[in-house]
This record gives sequence, structure tokens and C-alpha cells, in this order.
Amino acid sequence: MTDWNQHKGGPTNAGLRRDLEGPSRVTETWTADLAGRPGSPVCDRDTVYVGTDGGNCYALEAETGRRRWTVETTAAAEATPVVTRDRLYLGTSGGTVRALDPATGDEEWQADLPGDLESALSLSEGRLYAGHAVGLSALEVETGEELWTHETESAVVGRPALADGREYDPSQPSRTPLSESADADLLADDRQQPDQRWIDERAFAGTAAGTVLALEAETGEEVWTAPAAGAVAVGPTVAEDRVYVADDAGTLLALDAATGQTWFTYEIGAAFTTSPTVLAAAETTFVGAADGYVHVTDTTVGRRKLRGWLFSRTGIELDGPVRSCPVVVGDVLCVGDDSGSLYGIDVDDAEPIWNVRADDAIAGTPAVAPGRLFVGSDDGRLRCLEWDTGDRDR
Repeated sequence: MTDWNQHKGGPTNAGLRRDLEGPSRVTETWTADLAGRPGSPVCDRDTVYVGTDGGNCYALEAETGRRRWTVETTAAAEATPVVTRDRLYLGTSGGTVRALDPATGDEEWQADLPGDLESALSLSEGRLYAGHAVGLSALEVETGEELWTHETESAVVGRPALADGREYDPSQPSRTPLSESADADLLADDRQQPDQRWIDERAFAGTAAGTVLALEAETGEEVWTAPAAGAVAVGPTVAEDRVYVADDAGTLLALDAATGQTWFTYEIGAAFTTSPTVLAAAETTFVGAADGYVHVTDTTVGRRKLRGWLFSRTGIELDGPVRSCPVVVGDVLCVGDDSGSLYGIDVDDAEPIWNVRADDAIAGTPAVAPGRLFVGSDDGRLRCLEWDTGDRDR
């Protein structure tokens, strides 16, 4: 079983737990009052961890919500922590990263970044990655030693995503990216080009100035950069051999992860406010926006995926702007909005299954454990929702 130990569950920003049966209905089993607005929680075994903009980090018993320990910091700690069996890594807005004992909250080391922290931390292959006002840094997880810093022209504002090319079959040629085709329909033919996969791990990040970059994870050396239309929202998502990026200018980009070439762009009249969540097998992408929709596109040419009575539907309409990144549990999409609603939506027909109301906006991304969903709201509360895994009524 894979624990939800960092933002959106893992280093690729996938936001998926397809191995679990999706919640047919949910029941609130406990609520914990926190000092400040919570960020996105993470969980490991029997404990859930969450930071707040009040400068506190909490460890709570997953079954009951009972507080196990609290650590106070001098700056906001709402950026999503990262937890392993040995350490909890906590970043604060002032640019400090701390490694804590997850059982006690005792500090093991502390490291200062070159600039103020601007994104949630990422962990992969023994390296901790932090986007900040100066660029992107990699730290050694055992000691906090800075391994490298790649400076950028503006802050790295989205959580970096980590992936390598070893899971992709290099014997299978890739299709021609949309930017190289005269027509999007050419993607459906048999035109193919020699494959250009990579092997070593790469870090993918976005900046406030609208740049997407790929770096060698071991050295921080730049592999490629690509322009976005605006500041990258939350961070890139890596799915199969593509990088999906949404920005505050209302553009969704799909880029070839090996080369940075554009596969497609999808544009709306409002800012995208979440990172994309991609169901590669279903060829579907979900991304939230300030217009109150979770936009749903295909993964091939970026066309709208949903159909209405006469025309394509914009997406899944919620009750308010969406800042909570969509996550998928089984075949259920779980997402919150600024009205305080958390929704469970069938990923196949985009129809609501259930709705839970909080007293304030749900801006953080839910954390998923078997049979449980943990989600914070701007009223300073963290909720645990449990679900029945029986057959869903259609």
C-alpha cells in the first residue's frame, strides 16, 4: 500500500489512488480545530500531518483526530509537509526547512533556503526539492545539506514534479507533437517519429514569470525550458511521457517530457488555479479554475471531454472557484471549492455522487488513506471523512 506522504500523493503530482474502491458515500467521523488555516494534509500509517498559516504543524491520530504533538514555527507552515517512516519534512514561508521525528516532533536538522519558500516540498530518490523566490533547490534528506540550487528569473511557484524515463518503453516510438502537425487530426494517423526518452530522473517546475523547466535531478542542470502564458498554478503533473501545466492566464499545456515540445494547448477565459490530474488510461485530464469549473479535456489534443444536449460542456460546474486540486480515488473524483463544498463525482459520467459542506472555503488538496479522506477548510478545521465501499447506487 502506498501512503499519501506528500502533496497529491507522490512525486509526480498524480493525485491518484486507483487501487482503492472509490467512496460511494462519506460520513464525517471527526473534526480537529487548529490554530490557523490548514494547508493540504499528508498521512502515513496511523497519523495525519498538517501545517497552518498560523505557524503550527500538527500530528493527529488518523482514527480519532486526537492530537499527538504540535510544533510551533515563527512563519506560516501551511505548505504541505512530506513524511516518511523516519522523518517529517516541514517548510515555512520564511525559507526554512526542518526535519522532524514523525513520532515526537523533535527537530533533527534545519536548513535555510536561498529565498522564501513558494511551493510545497517534493521528495524522491533521497533528495528533497523546494521551490523558492530564487529558484529550485535540492537538499540531502539525511542532513539537509544543499546539493544544488538552480536559479531562475522569477520564483518557482509550483511544487516540482519528479519522474524518470525508465518506466516508458523506449522501443515504442512517440507520435508527432501537435505543435509539429499542420492539423490536430494528424495525431490520429500513423505518423510517428523516433523516440527520445530519457533515463535519469528529472525535476519539472514552473515559475511566476511563466516558464516551465526540466532539470537533471542529480545535478540541477537545465535540460529544456518552455514558455507558459502565465504563472504556473500549484505545479506540473507528469503522466506517462508528458508534463501537464496549468497557469493563471487560463492556459493548459501538455508538453513532451523528454523534449519540452508542445502537444496541445487548451485555453479558457479565467485563471487555472490547480495542477492537472490525469487519468492516462481513460485519456482524461481534470483541472480546477477560478470560474467555478473543473475543466475536463482529453489527453491527446486537449478538446473538451464532456458532452451536453447540443454542445460540449465546459466541465463540471461547482458552487464556487476551485483551489483544491482534484484527486481520484477508485473511480470517484474528490474536489473542494471556495463555497466550502467537497464533492464526490463519478469520473465516467461526471455526475455528483455526494456533497459535504464545511463552514468556509476548501482550498487545500485532500489526503487519501484506505477508507478515509482528510481535508482542511479555511475555518481552521481538519475533517476526517470515512466511506462505505459497497456498491454505489446509480
